[in-house]
Amino acid sequence: MSYIRKIKKNNSVYLAEVESYRKEGKVKQRVLRYLGKEIDGKAVKRVSSDNIEVVAVKQYLDYHVLHRIAQKLGLPALLGDDAKHILLLVYTQLLTRKPIYKLPEYVEYTSLKELLGLEKLVDKKLYEALDNLEELNFDVVEEEIFSILSAQRKERKAMVLDVTDTYFNGSQADWKARKGKDGKYDKLVQISLAVTKEEGFPILHKMYEGNIGNAKIFQDTLADVRLKRFDVIILDRGMISKESITDMKQLNQKVITGLRLHDTIKNKYINKIEREEIYQPKYRIKLKNTEVFVQDFDYEGGKLIAIYNPELETTKRQHAMLNEQKYDPKDAKFMGYSLIYHTTALTNEDVVKTYFEKDIVEKAYRELKSTINLHPIRKYRMNHVKAHVKICYIAYAILSYIQYKVKSKNMSAVYALEQLQSAYKVTLQSEKENMIWDKMVTLKNEQKKILSFLNCSV
Repeated sequence: MSYIRKIKKNNSVYLAEVESYRKEGKVKQRVLRYLGKEIDGKAVKRVSSDNIEVVAVKQYLDYHVLHRIAQKLGLPALLGDDAKHILLLVYTQLLTRKPIYKLPEYVEYTSLKELLGLEKLVDKKLYEALDNLEELNFDVVEEEIFSILSAQRKERKAMVLDVTDTYFNGSQADWKARKGKDGKYDKLVQISLAVTKEEGFPILHKMYEGNIGNAKIFQDTLADVRLKRFDVIILDRGMISKESITDMKQLNQKVITGLRLHDTIKNKYINKIEREEIYQPKYRIKLKNTEVFVQDFDYEGGKLIAIYNPELETTKRQHAMLNEQKYDPKDAKFMGYSLIYHTTALTNEDVVKTYFEKDIVEKAYRELKSTINLHPIRKYRMNHVKAHVKICYIAYAILSYIQYKVKSKNMSAVYALEQLQSAYKVTLQSEKENMIWDKMVTLKNEQKKILSFLNCSV
């Protein structure tokens, strides 16, 4: 019976197939063949290059990294019995635009089955995974993901909440079509998303039918206890109502939000502002791309900040002139103004900068709609629409982790994944030696750096 033996010669360790035999009453060994060499504790096969042929080439490193990060976030355990198929949908949502029915063919050219431990893939199992994902208690999934992500954070001062809409192809919705943000009329679903202000880590999401107003969506989302762990909630204008202001007072929840410039505020507050008075250095605040002038008033138990932006006024006047739009001269004095309401102890400058530099959730939505391909939702059954949004949420959680790790290196998550896509795994075979093995192509320096930043080994 043969077995593998390590044979040390000088500073090298060789692997050989040997067998034992008896000669003159003594047990001896003879080498049947040398198999290769041991380097850094790993066996390196000895095969003549003339006998090697390529059996398969599979996309590997990008999917390997996504799977390692999913493991860091605890996703295989969180997603239950369907975790393998759900994660496959998450990974492909990030790296390809293939519809579900084409995924079984596509994954044969990737290492996904090996990474996930799937022997066979059929689209029926993927649709079943969508059904089961919708039945999963996703609040627990969100909470656990955020708990792990928040261990990376330095503070928990502020979160940003916003709402976006997207079209879908389903016929089950009983609500009417309405005009989306791009001007198209169709049936929509709305998604509220809460993320941390500094890192953009996802906290929670909720999905609503297309005809519910943003103020009602915020009031419903505010009931979630997970929002109460943050000192300040930052909202875009149109999301807050007097009722929700009252609710936040009762909860002692601080808020910074934009307000619409309606007639009551114009007449009661903006009319009191003298242009010559506000247009002074002591009221000036410098932002990233412009400067504004502010004045504050007591309002609804907090502060109302009136913000005058000369560039905005010029832009509005030029737009009206170019489009030959007529406007009441009485309204001319309100051009260039916007409003912020807050209940914090921050200075006007800190509030204004915090509000206007809150684009982290807008970036999150851009990632969801472009990189992750949320928009439009090409699902027809409503439970599949909801499950698809959850798939995109998980994909965004992984993407936000990558972004956090590479941001300090002046790199984006999308760029990092693109750099990893060229690292394939090649399956080699030597019929003469009766051997088959895998080998990853030699990594570029940039790829090695990205793996180091993400703390992912291969």
